[in-house]
Amino acid sequence: MKAQTFLAVKFLSGKERSFLVSFLTWMAILGVLVSVAAFLVVEAVMVGFGKDLQAKVIGFSPHLSLVLKPGASAGPELLQRLRDLPGVAGVARLVDGEAVLRTEEDETQGVRVRGLEPGAARFPPSFQVFFEEGEGWDSLRAEGEQVPGILLGRELASSLGVVPFLREGVELLYPFGEVGPTGEVEPNLRRFRIVGTFKSGYFDYDNKFALASLEQVRRLFGEHSPEQVGVTFAKPEESLARQGAFQGLPDVERVETWQQKNTRLFSALRLERLGMAFVLTLMVLLASFNILSMLMMVVYERRRDLAILKSLGMSERDISGIFFRAGLWIGVVGGLGGTALGLGLCWLIQTVKLPLPTPYYLEALPVDVNPLWIALTFLLALSMSLAATLLPAREGRRLTVVEALRYE
Repeated sequence: MKAQTFLAVKFLSGKERSFLVSFLTWMAILGVLVSVAAFLVVEAVMVGFGKDLQAKVIGFSPHLSLVLKPGASAGPELLQRLRDLPGVAGVARLVDGEAVLRTEEDETQGVRVRGLEPGAARFPPSFQVFFEEGEGWDSLRAEGEQVPGILLGRELASSLGVVPFLREGVELLYPFGEVGPTGEVEPNLRRFRIVGTFKSGYFDYDNKFALASLEQVRRLFGEHSPEQVGVTFAKPEESLARQGAFQGLPDVERVETWQQKNTRLFSALRLERLGMAFVLTLMVLLASFNILSMLMMVVYERRRDLAILKSLGMSERDISGIFFRAGLWIGVVGGLGGTALGLGLCWLIQTVKLPLPTPYYLEALPVDVNPLWIALTFLLALSMSLAATLLPAREGRRLTVVEALRYE
């Protein structure tokens, strides 16, 4: 065992007058090191980005949505029954629908309107609401002859060119309204005044959503958008497991989780992460080809030494063991070095907080290091390094004494 390890290190260092093998050895180690470090950093950033996006999606939407039957409304008994369930952190009524928003300058844009109860709305600390002076959640309600208020996403307000502090008026138009006396469908139209903006941290929400009071949105959509009851849990990941418990509640037509509502988004993230992992695995595979070519060079350069070892009684298995240990040494040194470099870069990214352009909607590059991925990446590099020794070990094992010393 000790002799094989000694010979493996000796073979990798090259002959005294030959610099090529030693250079190729260090290049093979560097290839494994860089590929492992790249794998760890890219994976950590993608996992961090996915978790950041998931937190923003969960923060804006309820964890579980109970869609009621058309015309039904959630009464106090149902709401209290839901609040009493274990693990439920909050319950609130809401209505979602799509409408056309028109400004005083006759700018129009399709928006998604969410009607909510101002006193029962629950948002995470990352959800920022910017009310104008003298306005608040109560401004969403209509008191007397006053026009009800509405909150626009910050990006939506910017794209429409509205100025919130001027308290500009907007109209929401729902084309599928009631049937008029002439038999034609008359669109529903409601007028609002802008009382502020909000920033959820997710561009699609800030560019598409408007928030208004539940009563006003119900009047806008009528029975075309059924009422929903949003349920939030202390642990959002329990939504799928607990979905079935809410199916049999009275007046509930269907139950949707936040995962089901955002299936396309998270499927795309998983596919992107899988594709990136495949590309990075190819990088590790390419590094293993460096090991293969280097060890084949060692077989050619050390054929005389291998013949002498065989003539001294070293078995073919021991000869193979030399190359296996050489590949193992490269894999361990490159893998450990790459792991240290990758973790160092992740720490640097977290510490320095690299700024990103505004369109990315991130203050800094998110990083989440998973110990399991560290272990899997190291094992991948080690297994690829060992696999690269199979052919050189076979060639060294098949080398005969007569053939190796024929021209010596």
